[in-house]
Amino acid sequence: MPSWRFVRFENPLSMPSVADLGEPSTLTARIAPANLRLGQEIADRGDVELIEFGALRVVAKVGGTAASGQRRTVELVSTPNGLEWSCTCTRNRSLFCKHCVATALTAWQKAPMRRG
Repeated sequence: MPSWRFVRFENPLSMPSVADLGEPSTLTARIAPANLRLGQEIADRGDVELIEFGALRVVAKVGGTAASGQRRTVELVSTPNGLEWSCTCTRNRSLFCKHCVATALTAWQKAPMRRG
């Protein structure tokens, strides 16, 4: 599990969705500026394909084309301990990479109901 998380929650029954945790101002406050910029560019290009889009779990293929082999698989999960993530671009589980940023932003944009 990553050593760094967005938010800690006391009551798992009131956990926010992945989309809520990916709200842009939350990302801006927590992520390296380069990853924010690159992730936003990926999301703006439409290079995020949501494979699974649930309230508490999002799985996506990000970047490139399927034929290029450069697509990364990202998983974002809302847990009682906050947002947890993984990306196939790195083994560093604490890095919220540009692919994770792009997935979080896309999930937030496509969420049927957003807070704020």
